[in-house]
Amino acid sequence: MKLHSLAAVILLATLVLNHVSLLATSMEPLYQWTSTVELQVPGVALTPNGYIGTMSKLIVTVAWPGKGIVYFSADPLTELDTQAAARMAALIASILAGVNYYSYDYFIRLESNTSIVGGPSASGAMAVAILAALRGINVPTNFSMTGMVDPDATLGPVGGIPQKLEAAARAGVKVFVIPIGERYSTDLNTGEKVDIVALGRELGVNVIEASTIADAYEIATGDKLTPKNVTLDISYPPWLVSSLNESINFYKKTARSNMTCAEEALSGLSTSLASSLVDILRDAKHNMDVGTKLEAAGKLYAAASRYFAAAIETTYACNTAKAYSSTNPLQVLTKLSMSYINETTAILQNVENKFNESLRANMTSITDVQLQLYIASMTRLLDANSSLNTASALLGIAEKAASYQALQALSRALQAAIYAYYRALTANHWLTLALQAADDGEPINLDLLYRSVETYTYFAESAVNYLQTLGVNIADTAEQIALAKDVIQRGMERRDPVKVLQALAYTVKGLADVNSQLHAVFNTGIAVLDASKRSLSVLLQRLADLNVTLILPLLYTEYADTLVDVNAKLGLYVQSSSYALLLALVANKQAGTPITALQGGEKCSSETMTVTKTTTIVNTTTTTVEKTITVTSTTTTTETISKTVAGETGSTRSSPTLQLLSYVLVAGIALAVGVASERMRRQP
Repeated sequence: MKLHSLAAVILLATLVLNHVSLLATSMEPLYQWTSTVELQVPGVALTPNGYIGTMSKLIVTVAWPGKGIVYFSADPLTELDTQAAARMAALIASILAGVNYYSYDYFIRLESNTSIVGGPSASGAMAVAILAALRGINVPTNFSMTGMVDPDATLGPVGGIPQKLEAAARAGVKVFVIPIGERYSTDLNTGEKVDIVALGRELGVNVIEASTIADAYEIATGDKLTPKNVTLDISYPPWLVSSLNESINFYKKTARSNMTCAEEALSGLSTSLASSLVDILRDAKHNMDVGTKLEAAGKLYAAASRYFAAAIETTYACNTAKAYSSTNPLQVLTKLSMSYINETTAILQNVENKFNESLRANMTSITDVQLQLYIASMTRLLDANSSLNTASALLGIAEKAASYQALQALSRALQAAIYAYYRALTANHWLTLALQAADDGEPINLDLLYRSVETYTYFAESAVNYLQTLGVNIADTAEQIALAKDVIQRGMERRDPVKVLQALAYTVKGLADVNSQLHAVFNTGIAVLDASKRSLSVLLQRLADLNVTLILPLLYTEYADTLVDVNAKLGLYVQSSSYALLLALVANKQAGTPITALQGGEKCSSETMTVTKTTTIVNTTTTTVEKTITVTSTTTTTETISKTVAGETGSTRSSPTLQLLSYVLVAGIALAVGVASERMRRQP
């Protein structure tokens, strides 16, 4: 019994001390500075009579110092993808403002009188409002806008603009910004095209098309964020120039050798087969001619890419011509395909082994330069593996097919195997560069890398969801993003850098695909092309000003500039922007303090900031309004959390009263323990 009493006293002491310790350390760092901006934003609601425009109040507060946390709440309802888009809006705004994203917290609240239907069309307004708050600038009450934020900091296309404009006019809006290329937008109820500028004149609203978040911000505030023309200097370090020249020489020599081989073998082929191979060789010659011009102009990565394509085409033509010139084309095609598959498998296994050894052993000291080279290798590794799987599957089909179908399957298998082989070579090449670049660049923050990749993955998922609500079939991209989400979750759990890079490669490719398809749906690709390049130039210039060594974004930009295909150019610009944003986040070199030169913002005295934790349940239904449109309805519950902010920062401290209380409790417990021990000592 006496032992039990002592145990109880000790237990009480432990509990009290733990409680006091918890109270003393649970107080979070306090905000010194906040800035709030309010903005009217339009949305679309579905009623029994069809779609109508509605207005919501967007309230954005940025607070410093923070941890890069985005608090999003909506009342009464919100779309699932709005939450991921809010985080991307904060990322874009912080980069454009030239501040450190992780030095602030972002409080975003959307208040509406009706449940909102549609995609992340308020994310562009969020980016503008956050940017204004960071720069201490107010937005006029008669301004509103619609459009989604894209990773390249452009203002992306959205639906329901006629309904949104009508709602904005009813709310007293006089200036209304829409994404470029959407002047003629579809009415959700009639399916007819509407001239939004003309409709705006009828309603007394000045409708302005904006191509980028920066443009929309300048229209809203009059604050000139960037010069209109930013000249980007694309130059590479000497070791990269040397490497690109080596690649050019290798692929040029390979293409020429296989070109000769194919031309010699063509004479023994039938006219129809020879004709198809001649077309391939003609395209290869075009790539080599373009490569020669690009090489002379100093565009080395673009030149190497052209020679790379020519090498693949001529290798396929040479091997196919040899196979069909033989007495048993089926057997020769099978043998050639297996040879390339086996050789590629060996190369990829070696690359994967080096990845695992180098990254898992040295990830704590990886630099921003190495990160870009690792990413370049990983994207090519995954691409090679995908083509390798395709080649193997086609071989399996050929085994069960009749003669003609077998020949077709084997030809495609050989093509996929050859592509996989050359892709594997480039994966090994970029990984070798990464291993040699240990002393180049600045160390990155690994925790920020993990968080950034996770943000990208969820934003890509939200973009996929938005496209699906528009009725677009993007099953392949959705599968790719789902795979990225699974990989990043496993990578985060195990702190596995290889998995994280895999997820990043899947996600950025998925973002590029989604962006291209989104512009295809709204037919805005050509209109936004110049804007995407201009916006990308601003992002890259921001990084250059911070002395971040740019490699991957510059390589992709250089190659994109030489292409003609709109979707291909946009895809590369989006990938370049995505990697630029990533570098800005993980390099962590931006200004960490508020822009105090401006008059906006407030120093904080003690106050309580309310944060709403949002839990969202999504149900997808199909509603018919003259045509079938899939609508995502969302049920949201909120939980209020209070966070105290005050005008002093520093190490975490408890109050004098709390300290005194802890001393009294400890002294009392010590006395009780002493008395109990003395009584026990005196017992026989």
